[in-house]
Amino acid sequence: MRKCAWLFLSIGLTFSLVGCGDSGSSGGGGSSTATVSGTVYSAVLEGEPTELVGATVAVVGGQSTTSVAGGAFSLEAPVGTAMFLTTAPNAWGELLTAEVPAGGEDMAEAEVIPDALVAEIGTALGEPIDPAKGMVNVEFDSEVAMGGESANITANYGFSFVFNADGEPELGRTLIAGGETFVIFANVDITADVAPSATGPNSETCSLAFPSTAFPSQAKVFTVVDVEPCP
Repeated sequence: MRKCAWLFLSIGLTFSLVGCGDSGSSGGGGSSTATVSGTVYSAVLEGEPTELVGATVAVVGGQSTTSVAGGAFSLEAPVGTAMFLTTAPNAWGELLTAEVPAGGEDMAEAEVIPDALVAEIGTALGEPIDPAKGMVNVEFDSEVAMGGESANITANYGFSFVFNADGEPELGRTLIAGGETFVIFANVDITADVAPSATGPNSETCSLAFPSTAFPSQAKVFTVVDVEPCP
């Protein structure tokens, strides 16, 4: 299995709103919503992801829209912490939490993972992946994670895996030095919030980027949980 086949599980699953140019519009006058626009991509086995037409991008509990030519989408989202769900036919969706700035954002990126790529994970690990259940992707800061960091969830799940320095998946929930900086839980029960937690390489507690957020598990969706740099 080629390493680039899985890089977008960490790079693409990013609805990057914080720290980007606030070039959208909140409408002024103390509006509680802002315009969020950007591009939806579909992960590929090798190379750059492709722009995806016909994907649904929705603010959980709010507005939804469909991506058009070039994968473009635009919708109104509440200013502050919001969840975004992106789905498409024949693919696993993603559920992301982000901080929406008052000025909006016009460079957001969302991604779905085709069924074929997800199936390859199960084949490589020798474990079946159930589309009636969810996936949880706990992401550590790629610039500071060194290996030895671990993640856990309280929801019932089938198995967890990480990627080694060769880009190959391995069962486990502790990062491998030189490998990718995320832990993925598969076949997660969809009846309860996942209650994620993370620890550093010396078993120190790591804070979540959105510690007060309840992260649900949904069928055929990657729920992404970002972890702050571990102390």
